[in-house]
Amino acid sequence: MQLENKNITVIGMGRTGIATANFLVAKQALVTLIDSKPRIELEGTVQSLSPNVQTVFECSEPPADADLIVLSPGVDIHSPFLGKARNQGTEIISEIELASRFTQTPIIAVTGTNGKSTVTTLIGKILEQAGKKVAVGGNLGAPFIGLLDEEPVDYFVLEISTFQLEGVKNFRPNIAMILNITPDHLDRHKTFEDYAALKGKISASQTEEDFLILNSDDDNVLKQAGSSKAKKAFFSLLGKVSEGAYLENDSMVACFEALNENLLSVDELQLAMQCQVENVLAAVVATSLAGAKPDDIANAVSKFIGLEHRIEWVRTIRGIDFINDSKGTNVGSVHKSLMSFSRPVILIAGGKDKGGDFLALKKIFKEKVKHLILIGETKSKFRLMLNGSFSYEDAGSMEDAIGRAIDKAEAGDVVLLSPGCASFDMFKDFVERGNRFKEIVNRL
Repeated sequence: MQLENKNITVIGMGRTGIATANFLVAKQALVTLIDSKPRIELEGTVQSLSPNVQTVFECSEPPADADLIVLSPGVDIHSPFLGKARNQGTEIISEIELASRFTQTPIIAVTGTNGKSTVTTLIGKILEQAGKKVAVGGNLGAPFIGLLDEEPVDYFVLEISTFQLEGVKNFRPNIAMILNITPDHLDRHKTFEDYAALKGKISASQTEEDFLILNSDDDNVLKQAGSSKAKKAFFSLLGKVSEGAYLENDSMVACFEALNENLLSVDELQLAMQCQVENVLAAVVATSLAGAKPDDIANAVSKFIGLEHRIEWVRTIRGIDFINDSKGTNVGSVHKSLMSFSRPVILIAGGKDKGGDFLALKKIFKEKVKHLILIGETKSKFRLMLNGSFSYEDAGSMEDAIGRAIDKAEAGDVVLLSPGCASFDMFKDFVERGNRFKEIVNRL
Protein backbone atom coordinates (compact mmCIF):
# COMPACT_ATOMS: atom_id res chain seq x y z
CA MET A 1 0.00 0.00 0.00
CA GLN A 2 1.60 3.26 -1.15
CA LEU A 3 1.32 6.02 1.46
CA GLU A 4 4.02 8.51 0.52
CA ASN A 5 2.59 12.03 -0.01
CA LYS A 6 -0.98 10.73 0.41
CA ASN A 7 -3.39 12.98 2.31
CA ILE A 8 -4.66 10.77 5.11
CA THR A 9 -7.06 11.77 7.86
CA VAL A 10 -7.15 9.88 11.15
CA ILE A 11 -10.24 10.46 13.28
CA GLY A 12 -9.94 10.14 17.05
CA MET A 13 -7.03 11.24 19.25
CA GLY A 14 -7.09 8.32 21.65
CA ARG A 15 -4.33 5.73 21.93
CA THR A 16 -5.24 4.10 18.61
CA GLY A 17 -5.45 7.39 16.72
CA ILE A 18 -2.08 8.56 18.01
CA ALA A 19 -0.38 5.25 17.11
CA THR A 20 -1.98 5.30 13.65
CA ALA A 21 -0.97 8.88 12.91
CA ASN A 22 2.63 8.23 13.99
CA PHE A 23 2.78 5.10 11.82
CA LEU A 24 1.48 6.95 8.77
CA VAL A 25 3.93 9.83 9.19
CA ALA A 26 6.79 7.33 9.36
CA LYS A 27 5.55 6.06 5.97
CA GLN A 28 5.86 9.63 4.58
CA ALA A 29 2.11 10.29 4.44
CA LEU A 30 0.64 13.77 4.94
CA VAL A 31 -1.41 13.18 8.08
CA THR A 32 -4.23 15.18 9.65
CA LEU A 33 -5.48 13.97 13.02
CA ILE A 34 -8.87 15.29 14.10
CA ASP A 35 -11.07 14.98 17.17
CA SER A 36 -14.35 16.52 18.26
CA LYS A 37 -12.97 17.32 21.72
CA PRO A 38 -11.21 20.62 22.57
CA ARG A 39 -7.42 20.75 22.82
CA ILE A 40 -7.46 21.18 26.60
CA GLU A 41 -9.03 17.71 27.03
CA LEU A 42 -6.43 16.06 24.82
CA GLU A 43 -3.19 17.77 25.84
CA GLY A 44 -1.91 14.71 27.70
CA THR A 45 -2.70 12.39 24.80
CA VAL A 46 -1.04 14.39 22.03
CA GLN A 47 2.29 14.69 23.82
CA SER A 48 3.41 11.43 22.18
CA LEU A 49 2.36 12.61 18.71
CA SER A 50 4.91 13.15 15.94
CA PRO A 51 5.44 16.87 15.23
CA ASN A 52 4.77 16.17 11.56
CA VAL A 53 1.11 15.38 12.25
CA GLN A 54 -1.31 18.23 11.70
CA THR A 55 -3.95 18.35 14.44
CA VAL A 56 -7.46 19.79 14.29
CA PHE A 57 -9.55 19.98 17.46
CA GLU A 58 -13.31 20.39 17.93
CA CYS A 59 -13.83 18.90 14.49
CA SER A 60 -15.38 15.67 13.22
CA GLU A 61 -15.67 16.09 9.45
CA PRO A 62 -12.54 15.07 7.52
CA PRO A 63 -10.96 17.46 4.97
CA ALA A 64 -12.38 17.23 1.48
CA ASP A 65 -8.98 16.36 -0.02
CA ALA A 66 -8.45 13.23 2.11
CA ASP A 67 -7.25 10.26 0.02
CA LEU A 68 -7.91 7.86 2.89
CA ILE A 69 -9.73 8.05 6.24
CA VAL A 70 -8.72 5.83 9.14
CA LEU A 71 -11.12 5.51 12.06
CA SER A 72 -10.36 4.90 15.70
CA PRO A 73 -12.65 2.28 17.31
CA GLY A 74 -14.77 4.90 19.05
CA VAL A 75 -15.83 6.45 15.75
CA ASP A 76 -18.96 4.99 14.16
CA ILE A 77 -18.38 4.31 10.46
CA HIS A 78 -22.02 5.28 9.81
CA SER A 79 -21.62 8.76 11.38
CA PRO A 80 -23.31 11.51 9.34
CA PHE A 81 -20.11 13.58 9.26
CA LEU A 82 -18.56 10.88 7.05
CA GLY A 83 -21.36 11.16 4.49
CA LYS A 84 -19.61 13.60 2.15
CA ALA A 85 -16.41 11.53 2.07
CA ARG A 86 -18.41 8.37 1.48
CA ASN A 87 -20.35 9.94 -1.39
CA GLN A 88 -17.16 11.07 -3.14
CA GLY A 89 -15.70 7.56 -2.89
CA THR A 90 -13.01 8.18 -0.29
CA GLU A 91 -11.87 4.91 1.27
CA ILE A 92 -12.80 4.66 4.96
CA ILE A 93 -11.18 1.89 7.00
CA SER A 94 -10.36 0.93 10.57
CA GLU A 95 -6.89 0.89 12.12
CA ILE A 96 -7.08 -2.93 12.19
CA GLU A 97 -7.54 -2.99 8.43
CA LEU A 98 -4.69 -0.55 7.86
CA ALA A 99 -2.25 -2.48 10.04
CA SER A 100 -3.11 -5.80 8.38
CA ARG A 101 -2.01 -4.39 5.02
CA PHE A 102 1.55 -3.98 6.30
CA THR A 103 2.33 -7.42 7.66
CA GLN A 104 2.64 -11.00 6.47
CA THR A 105 2.90 -12.35 10.02
CA PRO A 106 0.18 -14.90 10.90
CA ILE A 107 -2.72 -13.45 12.88
CA ILE A 108 -4.87 -15.08 15.53
CA ALA A 109 -7.97 -12.89 15.97
CA VAL A 110 -10.49 -13.29 18.79
CA THR A 111 -13.95 -11.76 18.84
CA GLY A 112 -17.15 -12.38 20.77
CA THR A 113 -19.39 -10.53 23.18
CA ASN A 114 -17.66 -11.79 26.32
CA GLY A 115 -14.31 -13.35 27.22
CA LYS A 116 -12.21 -11.76 24.44
CA SER A 117 -9.52 -10.28 26.68
CA THR A 118 -9.12 -13.42 28.76
CA VAL A 119 -8.88 -15.73 25.75
CA THR A 120 -6.52 -13.40 23.86
CA THR A 121 -4.20 -13.14 26.86
CA LEU A 122 -4.28 -16.89 27.54
CA ILE A 123 -3.48 -17.71 23.90
CA GLY A 124 -0.43 -15.46 24.19
CA LYS A 125 0.70 -17.17 27.42
CA ILE A 126 0.35 -20.66 25.94
CA LEU A 127 2.25 -19.78 22.77
CA GLU A 128 5.04 -18.21 24.82
CA GLN A 129 5.18 -21.41 26.89
CA ALA A 130 5.49 -23.28 23.59
CA GLY A 131 8.53 -21.20 22.62
CA LYS A 132 6.76 -18.91 20.17
CA LYS A 133 7.42 -15.18 19.98
CA VAL A 134 4.09 -13.35 20.04
CA ALA A 135 2.77 -9.81 20.17
CA VAL A 136 -0.60 -9.46 21.92
CA GLY A 137 -2.92 -6.47 21.54
CA GLY A 138 -5.63 -5.00 19.34
CA ASN A 139 -8.65 -4.00 21.40
CA LEU A 140 -6.59 -5.10 24.42
CA GLY A 141 -3.45 -3.19 25.37
CA ALA A 142 -1.43 -1.90 22.42
CA PRO A 143 -3.23 -1.13 19.12
CA PHE A 144 -2.43 -3.58 16.32
CA ILE A 145 -0.63 -0.89 14.33
CA GLY A 146 1.69 -0.27 17.29
CA LEU A 147 2.59 -3.96 17.43
CA LEU A 148 4.12 -3.88 13.95
CA ASP A 149 7.28 -2.45 15.51
CA GLU A 150 7.74 -5.75 17.36
CA GLU A 151 8.24 -7.80 14.20
CA PRO A 152 9.59 -10.35 13.54
CA VAL A 153 7.19 -12.42 15.66
CA ASP A 154 5.61 -15.82 15.06
CA TYR A 155 2.05 -14.59 15.69
CA PHE A 156 0.04 -11.47 16.31
CA VAL A 157 -2.68 -12.38 18.83
CA LEU A 158 -5.44 -9.79 18.62
CA GLU A 159 -8.63 -9.04 20.48
CA ILE A 160 -11.06 -7.62 17.92
CA SER A 161 -14.26 -5.70 18.68
CA THR A 162 -17.26 -4.98 16.47
CA PHE A 163 -16.22 -1.32 16.48
CA GLN A 164 -13.02 -2.36 14.71
CA LEU A 165 -14.74 -4.84 12.41
CA GLU A 166 -17.01 -2.10 11.04
CA GLY A 167 -14.10 -0.79 8.99
CA VAL A 168 -12.38 -3.95 7.71
CA LYS A 169 -12.30 -4.93 4.05
CA ASN A 170 -9.48 -7.44 3.50
CA PHE A 171 -8.47 -8.23 7.09
CA ARG A 172 -7.59 -11.92 7.02
CA PRO A 173 -6.67 -13.77 10.21
CA ASN A 174 -5.02 -17.16 9.77
CA ILE A 175 -6.98 -18.30 12.82
CA ALA A 176 -10.20 -16.46 13.70
CA MET A 177 -12.46 -17.17 16.63
CA ILE A 178 -16.02 -16.23 17.65
CA LEU A 179 -16.50 -16.95 21.35
CA ASN A 180 -20.18 -16.08 21.79
CA ILE A 181 -22.77 -13.60 20.56
CA THR A 182 -25.32 -11.97 22.86
CA PRO A 183 -26.82 -8.48 22.55
CA ASP A 184 -24.37 -5.64 23.26
CA HIS A 185 -23.55 -2.16 21.99
CA LEU A 186 -27.03 -1.84 20.50
CA ASP A 187 -26.81 1.88 21.21
CA ARG A 188 -24.32 1.92 18.30
CA HIS A 189 -25.20 -1.08 16.14
CA LYS A 190 -29.00 -0.62 16.49
CA THR A 191 -30.12 -4.23 15.90
CA PHE A 192 -28.88 -7.56 17.22
CA GLU A 193 -28.78 -8.91 13.65
CA ASP A 194 -26.37 -6.16 12.59
CA TYR A 195 -24.24 -6.71 15.67
CA ALA A 196 -24.07 -10.48 15.08
CA ALA A 197 -23.20 -9.99 11.41
CA LEU A 198 -20.27 -7.78 12.40
CA LYS A 199 -18.92 -10.59 14.58
CA GLY A 200 -19.11 -12.89 11.56
CA LYS A 201 -17.15 -10.37 9.53
CA ILE A 202 -13.95 -11.55 11.25
CA SER A 203 -13.95 -14.48 8.81
CA ALA A 204 -15.15 -12.64 5.69
CA SER A 205 -11.76 -12.64 3.95
CA GLN A 206 -10.54 -16.01 5.18
CA THR A 207 -9.79 -18.76 2.65
CA GLU A 208 -9.76 -22.55 2.70
CA GLU A 209 -6.23 -22.35 4.11
CA ASP A 210 -7.43 -20.60 7.29
CA PHE A 211 -9.30 -21.73 10.40
CA LEU A 212 -12.47 -20.39 12.00
CA ILE A 213 -13.02 -21.53 15.60
CA LEU A 214 -16.63 -21.56 16.78
CA ASN A 215 -18.52 -22.07 20.02
CA SER A 216 -20.67 -25.07 19.13
CA ASP A 217 -22.97 -24.35 22.11
CA ASP A 218 -24.01 -20.94 20.73
CA ASP A 219 -26.50 -20.95 17.85
CA ASN A 220 -25.84 -17.28 17.12
CA VAL A 221 -22.18 -18.08 16.60
CA LEU A 222 -22.88 -21.08 14.37
CA LYS A 223 -25.12 -18.95 12.14
CA GLN A 224 -22.14 -16.74 11.30
CA ALA A 225 -20.15 -19.68 9.92
CA GLY A 226 -22.38 -20.24 6.89
CA SER A 227 -20.58 -17.95 4.46
CA SER A 228 -17.05 -18.60 5.75
CA LYS A 229 -14.66 -20.48 3.45
CA ALA A 230 -12.30 -21.34 6.33
CA LYS A 231 -11.86 -24.79 7.85
CA LYS A 232 -13.90 -25.09 11.04
CA ALA A 233 -12.89 -26.14 14.53
CA PHE A 234 -15.07 -26.05 17.65
CA PHE A 235 -15.14 -25.89 21.42
CA SER A 236 -17.96 -27.02 23.71
CA LEU A 237 -18.94 -27.39 27.33
CA LEU A 238 -21.96 -29.52 26.43
CA GLY A 239 -20.76 -32.30 24.15
CA LYS A 240 -18.00 -33.84 22.07
CA VAL A 241 -16.70 -32.12 18.94
CA SER A 242 -14.98 -33.82 16.00
CA GLU A 243 -12.27 -31.16 15.68
CA GLY A 244 -11.40 -28.94 18.63
CA ALA A 245 -11.77 -29.17 22.41
CA TYR A 246 -14.58 -30.11 24.79
CA LEU A 247 -15.37 -30.85 28.43
CA GLU A 248 -16.01 -34.45 29.47
CA ASN A 249 -16.40 -35.56 33.09
CA ASP A 250 -14.67 -32.35 34.29
CA SER A 251 -11.71 -33.04 32.02
CA MET A 252 -10.68 -30.88 29.07
CA VAL A 253 -10.13 -32.97 25.94
CA ALA A 254 -8.30 -31.86 22.81
CA CYS A 255 -9.45 -33.71 19.69
CA PHE A 256 -7.71 -33.26 16.34
CA GLU A 257 -6.62 -35.53 13.48
CA ALA A 258 -3.35 -36.47 15.14
CA LEU A 259 -4.39 -35.88 18.75
CA ASN A 260 -7.03 -37.04 21.19
CA GLU A 261 -5.84 -36.27 24.67
CA ASN A 262 -7.12 -35.31 28.11
CA LEU A 263 -5.17 -32.14 28.86
CA LEU A 264 -6.13 -31.42 32.46
CA SER A 265 -9.11 -31.42 34.80
CA VAL A 266 -11.10 -28.41 35.91
CA ASP A 267 -9.82 -28.63 39.48
CA GLU A 268 -6.25 -28.22 38.17
CA LEU A 269 -7.13 -24.70 37.04
CA GLN A 270 -6.61 -21.61 39.17
CA LEU A 271 -9.74 -20.67 41.14
CA ALA A 272 -10.80 -17.81 38.86
CA MET A 273 -10.39 -19.95 35.74
CA GLN A 274 -12.52 -22.78 37.13
CA CYS A 275 -15.40 -20.40 36.42
CA GLN A 276 -14.18 -19.79 32.85
CA VAL A 277 -13.69 -23.27 31.40
CA GLU A 278 -15.33 -22.25 28.13
CA ASN A 279 -12.65 -19.59 27.63
CA VAL A 280 -9.92 -22.11 28.38
CA LEU A 281 -11.29 -24.53 25.80
CA ALA A 282 -11.32 -21.78 23.18
CA ALA A 283 -7.66 -20.98 23.85
CA VAL A 284 -6.80 -24.70 23.70
CA VAL A 285 -8.21 -24.96 20.18
CA ALA A 286 -6.42 -21.86 18.88
CA THR A 287 -3.04 -22.81 20.30
CA SER A 288 -3.33 -26.42 19.17
CA LEU A 289 -3.90 -25.19 15.62
CA ALA A 290 -0.90 -22.86 16.04
CA GLY A 291 1.35 -25.81 16.86
CA ALA A 292 1.53 -25.78 20.67
CA LYS A 293 2.10 -29.20 22.23
CA PRO A 294 -0.34 -30.62 24.83
CA ASP A 295 2.21 -30.41 27.67
CA ASP A 296 2.88 -26.74 26.96
CA ILE A 297 -0.85 -26.00 26.78
CA ALA A 298 -1.58 -27.76 30.07
CA ASN A 299 1.39 -26.12 31.80
CA ALA A 300 0.45 -22.58 30.76
CA VAL A 301 -3.27 -23.05 31.44
CA SER A 302 -2.70 -24.43 34.95
CA LYS A 303 -0.66 -21.33 35.90
CA PHE A 304 -3.01 -18.74 34.41
CA ILE A 305 -4.79 -16.75 37.13
CA GLY A 306 -7.11 -14.80 34.84
CA LEU A 307 -7.45 -11.05 34.38
CA GLU A 308 -8.50 -8.30 36.74
CA HIS A 309 -12.20 -7.44 36.75
CA ARG A 310 -13.18 -10.63 34.88
CA ILE A 311 -14.70 -13.07 37.42
CA GLU A 312 -11.79 -12.17 39.69
CA TRP A 313 -11.74 -13.74 43.15
CA VAL A 314 -11.05 -10.97 45.66
CA ARG A 315 -11.39 -12.41 49.14
CA THR A 316 -13.23 -14.96 51.29
CA ILE A 317 -14.73 -13.64 54.53
CA ARG A 318 -16.56 -15.97 56.94
CA GLY A 319 -17.06 -18.47 54.12
CA ILE A 320 -18.43 -15.84 51.70
CA ASP A 321 -16.54 -15.43 48.40
CA PHE A 322 -16.36 -11.91 46.93
CA ILE A 323 -16.00 -11.92 43.12
CA ASN A 324 -15.23 -8.86 40.96
CA ASP A 325 -16.68 -9.06 37.45
CA SER A 326 -16.77 -5.33 36.77
CA LYS A 327 -15.96 -5.98 33.09
CA GLY A 328 -19.36 -7.68 32.85
CA THR A 329 -20.97 -4.73 31.07
CA ASN A 330 -23.74 -6.48 29.13
CA VAL A 331 -26.62 -8.88 29.69
CA GLY A 332 -24.76 -11.85 28.22
CA SER A 333 -21.79 -11.39 30.52
CA VAL A 334 -24.02 -11.40 33.61
CA HIS A 335 -25.66 -14.60 32.38
CA LYS A 336 -22.28 -16.28 31.84
CA SER A 337 -21.00 -15.16 35.23
CA LEU A 338 -24.05 -16.50 37.04
CA MET A 339 -23.78 -19.81 35.17
CA SER A 340 -20.29 -20.18 36.64
CA PHE A 341 -21.60 -20.63 40.18
CA SER A 342 -23.49 -23.52 41.73
CA ARG A 343 -23.86 -21.69 45.06
CA PRO A 344 -26.32 -18.93 46.02
CA VAL A 345 -25.34 -15.53 44.64
CA ILE A 346 -25.87 -12.06 46.09
CA LEU A 347 -25.63 -10.02 42.90
CA ILE A 348 -24.67 -6.33 42.65
CA ALA A 349 -25.84 -5.05 39.25
CA GLY A 350 -26.68 -1.84 37.45
CA GLY A 351 -25.02 1.21 35.94
CA LYS A 352 -25.34 3.16 32.71
CA ASP A 353 -27.71 1.61 30.17
CA LYS A 354 -26.27 0.28 26.89
CA GLY A 355 -29.64 -0.74 25.49
CA GLY A 356 -29.56 -4.31 26.80
CA ASP A 357 -32.71 -6.39 27.28
CA PHE A 358 -32.78 -7.05 31.03
CA LEU A 359 -35.85 -9.26 30.62
CA ALA A 360 -33.48 -11.95 29.31
CA LEU A 361 -32.02 -12.17 32.83
CA LYS A 362 -35.25 -12.80 34.70
CA LYS A 363 -35.15 -16.60 34.43
CA ILE A 364 -31.54 -17.00 35.50
CA PHE A 365 -32.01 -14.52 38.34
CA LYS A 366 -34.70 -16.79 39.74
CA GLU A 367 -32.45 -19.84 39.33
CA LYS A 368 -29.15 -18.45 40.58
CA VAL A 369 -29.59 -15.22 42.53
CA LYS A 370 -30.52 -15.26 46.19
CA HIS A 371 -30.80 -11.47 46.39
CA LEU A 372 -30.21 -8.58 43.96
CA ILE A 373 -28.76 -5.19 44.91
CA LEU A 374 -29.19 -2.43 42.34
CA ILE A 375 -26.86 0.50 41.72
CA GLY A 376 -26.66 3.28 39.14
CA GLU A 377 -29.00 4.74 36.53
CA THR A 378 -30.66 1.46 35.52
CA LYS A 379 -32.29 0.75 38.90
CA SER A 380 -35.74 1.62 37.59
CA LYS A 381 -35.27 -0.44 34.41
CA PHE A 382 -34.31 -3.49 36.49
CA ARG A 383 -37.26 -2.93 38.86
CA LEU A 384 -39.66 -2.66 35.91
CA MET A 385 -38.37 -5.94 34.52
CA LEU A 386 -38.63 -7.76 37.86
CA ASN A 387 -42.06 -6.29 38.63
CA GLY A 388 -41.91 -7.30 42.30
CA SER A 389 -41.26 -10.97 41.47
CA PHE A 390 -37.86 -11.15 43.07
CA SER A 391 -35.91 -10.20 46.18
CA TYR A 392 -34.06 -6.96 45.48
CA GLU A 393 -33.18 -3.57 46.95
CA ASP A 394 -31.49 -0.33 45.92
CA ALA A 395 -28.10 0.94 47.07
CA GLY A 396 -26.79 4.48 46.84
CA SER A 397 -23.10 3.68 46.41
CA MET A 398 -20.72 0.75 46.01
CA GLU A 399 -19.96 0.83 49.74
CA ASP A 400 -23.68 0.77 50.52
CA ALA A 401 -24.19 -2.14 48.07
CA ILE A 402 -21.44 -4.23 49.64
CA GLY A 403 -22.79 -3.53 53.12
CA ARG A 404 -26.26 -4.66 52.06
CA ALA A 405 -24.78 -7.75 50.39
CA ILE A 406 -22.99 -8.76 53.59
CA ASP A 407 -26.25 -8.42 55.54
CA LYS A 408 -27.90 -10.92 53.17
CA ALA A 409 -25.00 -13.35 52.67
CA GLU A 410 -24.25 -16.52 54.62
CA ALA A 411 -21.27 -18.89 54.62
CA GLY A 412 -21.13 -20.66 51.25
CA ASP A 413 -22.68 -17.75 49.33
CA VAL A 414 -21.02 -15.66 46.62
CA VAL A 415 -21.17 -11.85 46.54
CA LEU A 416 -20.77 -11.04 42.86
CA LEU A 417 -20.29 -7.65 41.22
CA SER A 418 -21.44 -8.24 37.63
CA PRO A 419 -23.19 -5.01 36.63
CA GLY A 420 -24.50 -5.82 33.14
CA CYS A 421 -24.12 -2.13 32.35
CA ALA A 422 -21.49 0.48 31.56
CA SER A 423 -19.88 2.30 34.47
CA PHE A 424 -19.94 5.91 33.35
CA ASP A 425 -22.83 7.03 35.56
CA MET A 426 -20.81 6.45 38.75
CA PHE A 427 -17.22 5.75 37.71
CA LYS A 428 -14.62 6.72 35.09
CA ASP A 429 -14.61 3.20 33.68
CA PHE A 430 -15.06 -0.47 34.63
CA VAL A 431 -11.52 -0.54 36.06
CA GLU A 432 -12.30 2.19 38.58
CA ARG A 433 -15.56 0.45 39.45
CA GLY A 434 -13.84 -2.89 40.01
CA ASN A 435 -11.01 -1.33 41.99
CA ARG A 436 -13.53 0.42 44.22
CA PHE A 437 -15.27 -2.90 44.87
CA LYS A 438 -11.96 -4.57 45.75
CA GLU A 439 -10.82 -1.68 47.92
CA ILE A 440 -14.00 -1.84 50.03
CA VAL A 441 -13.96 -5.64 50.30
CA ASN A 442 -10.31 -5.67 51.35
CA ARG A 443 -11.08 -3.18 54.14
CA LEU A 444 -13.79 -5.39 55.66
